[in-house]
Amino acid sequence: MRTPEEELARAITRYEWVLANVADGIYGLDSRGRVEFVNPSAVRITGYPQEEQKGRDQHALLHHHRPDGSPYPREECPVWRALTTGRTVVADDEVFWRADGAAVPVGLIAVPTVEDGRVSGVIVSFRDLTEQRAAARQAAELERLQQALLTPPPEPDHLHVVVRYQPAGHEAQVGGDWYDAFLQPDGATMVAIGDVVGHGSEAAAAMGQLRGLLRALAFDNDEPPAATLTRVDRAARGLAVSTLATAILARIERHPDVPVAGRRVLRWSSAGHLPPVLLAPDGTSRLLQTPPDVMLGVDPDAVRRDHVVDLDDGHTLLLVTDGLVERRGCDLDEGLARLQGALSDLGEKPLDELLDTLLERLVPRAGADDVAIVAVRAYPEDRPRPPEAGPNRLPPGVA
Repeated sequence: MRTPEEELARAITRYEWVLANVADGIYGLDSRGRVEFVNPSAVRITGYPQEEQKGRDQHALLHHHRPDGSPYPREECPVWRALTTGRTVVADDEVFWRADGAAVPVGLIAVPTVEDGRVSGVIVSFRDLTEQRAAARQAAELERLQQALLTPPPEPDHLHVVVRYQPAGHEAQVGGDWYDAFLQPDGATMVAIGDVVGHGSEAAAAMGQLRGLLRALAFDNDEPPAATLTRVDRAARGLAVSTLATAILARIERHPDVPVAGRRVLRWSSAGHLPPVLLAPDGTSRLLQTPPDVMLGVDPDAVRRDHVVDLDDGHTLLLVTDGLVERRGCDLDEGLARLQGALSDLGEKPLDELLDTLLERLVPRAGADDVAIVAVRAYPEDRPRPPEAGPNRLPPGVA
């Protein structure tokens, strides 16, 4: 059994080990704000050797100007407030000035030390926020890029197209989810959805390039979607857009053989993407499962196939990305079954309400992946679209 002296020595050793190895900078200041001790991380972050800091006024040494370069009065300094009030002060938007004159954004907490009822000093723990701020700026730039590409869908006669995009949580990186919808010169409606493999700036850039290629190549011809996806894949290879992506391209056109109002054909091709979902007004739905074709970016000469189904009045086509259905610990079939269950009472709901409810049920909080959804509902040609099928409302954050 250790003696009290041994226990104290052991505690001091641990304390010194923590001070020497913790990533945060730590200062011990006396009652006048002078440096009594400084740990290695504080030396590394500020660039001042230990011997140049001890006994110096910390505010005058490191904290003398605000982020904009204007003078920082001592009485407004959070460390000085902790010393004068005896209360812990937290500040998450401060700047320390390095020995080389560079500004270091920091978040700090100042905890007063009290002896015999009076404040005898303060312990200051601070964290270098340089990388965190840089990552936040990059994420904001990527989100702006992504949102700039999420244009409003068209409003063709007797079809209502509604889209939603929900970004991943703040702690996750920007992904490569995208959608598109536009009219061809012959009046057919094109809808697409895709997901570039990966996250961050490379995925966002590749997403923009692939979406642009697909839109350009699909616009002015009536070739089947499979042929367009093949051309997109070949163009991407030729232009060195080296990425892997899943995608669906679909074309909704008049039925060529049945001159009955309201009959339309949905023709689509899938490059390894989740199957489309066809929702009936009574809430029943079916997955348009097809033999899988390869992702984009694998083999530009791979065989791609088209698939055809009628799109009847009142029926809703949904294209989604995997962020809506995939969950850790669950397989894809479970996720798709959960999606169909969530749709079971939404077959006749207005599309805006349908998609908002679907997101609330399946992704109530932003998850680790983006979510994109495109919904298309067919209406009879002999009557106008109902009032709820009015001008499209863009997803939150998309101008």
